[in-house]
Parts: sequence; C-alpha cells; structure tokens
Amino acid sequence: MQNDTFIKVILSGILVCLIVIAFKMNTNEQIQIPPSNVDIDNQGRRVVQIAPNRVGVIDTGNGSGWEQLVVFEYSPDTKKFEVVGALTYEDIFDHPEEYGIPTRDDKYGN
Repeated sequence: MQNDTFIKVILSGILVCLIVIAFKMNTNEQIQIPPSNVDIDNQGRRVVQIAPNRVGVIDTGNGSGWEQLVVFEYSPDTKKFEVVGALTYEDIFDHPEEYGIPTRDDKYGN
C-alpha cells in the first residue's frame, strides 16, 4: 500500500515537471529569419547556412578554376546579402595551420 502511494507521488512529480517544461518551451521567443526574395535551387547542396544571418555559396570555379566558399551576410538596413569574404578550398587543404586548423605528423612524416 505504501509502495503504491510512493509510486503515485513520484509519477505525479514527473508529470508536473513535464507540464512546466512544455509551457516554458512555448513562451520562448522564436528566432526571426530575415525575409529573402532570392529563389535558390539547392539540389546540388551549393548553399550552406553558416549562422542566422550568414550563408555560404559554393563556387565550383567553372570559369576561374578556383573552388571557393563565398560568404554572404544579410544586412537588415539594406535588406540585401553582402559579400563578407571567400575561403579557397585548395589553400585550406595545402596550408591548414594558417587557418587555425591543428595538424599533426604521423610516424611516416606525412
């Protein structure tokens, strides 16, 4: 008899905690995504979301021969995406230490 009461109290406490969590989740402010009039066909996975207001577009280098990630940031003042910078794949893979990527040598000196 005492065991049933104990289990009912524990289960009631869990139920109350779940209800409190559910109501707290509904009161949080939702993240505002800036409106965009850009229509992108992203079937080739060429657009990457980096941060809430930053996207990266992968330039395959068909014309230039340089594969790079061009980073755009949304400006709420002008309501446009502006180029922030570009990262070249080849340079990152050839010299990772310049970009803060840790490297290590194996026992063969690679």
